[in-house]
Amino acid sequence: MTEPRHALPPRLHVDDAVHALELEQIFRRDWLCVGRASDIARPGDYLTITIAGYSIMVVRQPNDAVIAMSRVCRHRGALLGHADGGTTSLFVCPYHHWTYTLDGQLRGAPAMGGNPSFDPKTCVLLRYRAEIWEGFVFIAIDPERPALAPRLQAVSERAAAYGLAHLRTAFAIEERWNVNWKIAVENASESYHHLGVHSATVQPAYPASGVQCEDGGEGYNLHIVPRAPSAAGSDGEPAPLNPRLDEAQRTQLIIVGIYPSLVLVFAGDVVTSLAFVPERADSTVVRVHWLAPPAYFESADFEERLASDRLLIASILEEGRACCLSVQQGLSSPDAVAGPLSPLERPVAQFGRYLRHCLGAPILK
Repeated sequence: MTEPRHALPPRLHVDDAVHALELEQIFRRDWLCVGRASDIARPGDYLTITIAGYSIMVVRQPNDAVIAMSRVCRHRGALLGHADGGTTSLFVCPYHHWTYTLDGQLRGAPAMGGNPSFDPKTCVLLRYRAEIWEGFVFIAIDPERPALAPRLQAVSERAAAYGLAHLRTAFAIEERWNVNWKIAVENASESYHHLGVHSATVQPAYPASGVQCEDGGEGYNLHIVPRAPSAAGSDGEPAPLNPRLDEAQRTQLIIVGIYPSLVLVFAGDVVTSLAFVPERADSTVVRVHWLAPPAYFESADFEERLASDRLLIASILEEGRACCLSVQQGLSSPDAVAGPLSPLERPVAQFGRYLRHCLGAPILK
């Protein structure tokens, strides 16, 4: 399938029927990132995601495995656990105190002995597939979805020197943007917009003119942005923390869009992950993790570096949010069109090809 040369039709970002189709054809079928496995390191630690109508949690088990299961109590449907995750030894329903073990088995159901049809074995929390790829926990609602790792093998090879699987979360930011999820994903997946949106933050060091787009693959797109010579070797630049990286890897951005809604930004020692969770046609939860090697946390200037990095990401997110909101408003206008794409926006075209495959070509016309 050839790559499209124009942006997606505007209605795809504002139409509730299209949004419903995307939830059914994409988010209930493909692999979705929930978070980092290192953030649920101990038995009973769990993360949550609400996506396509499903409320799901991934839970670290006593045997160190990670499983995904429904948060919906098998009694009257109340949600188990906390919406922002946490740590527990048992999941206790807040409604009638039905109690479940960490693997979803029903342990206690008060006052149910008088019901002859009650069978605890039929009240196990529903399970979903879970896979850990390079330290990220993914879930799949579709039991027949092929494994994730094979389609991202080329990304794993490209990221090997960065030690992605072993990076830890230095900080996380979650925001809600009043934009369609595709607008947010496209914005994060291309660097053509550096010259406008990030003219004072990113463009001076990583100018849009240097963007190098690659072919990508079935499950991802990829482009590189070399650092500007004028930005290299500044006196205030922190010492490298990862000796496995060569000069190019230390000084360039590698940006990988993993379908449908995860974007990774490799920037020397650190990696920023951006996961986009659609809520409505015009609402998306943005989950950002700043991932760093152990040496980052052990450095003498850790507190100063952490504060500086967090401030930088907050500024970039603020710029991106404002721009994406402007795009959302513009695409809602009756006179909006599907404009032509620059060669520097090839990741956007490749993302459009993925959408065409998932949704069917006619809907993208």
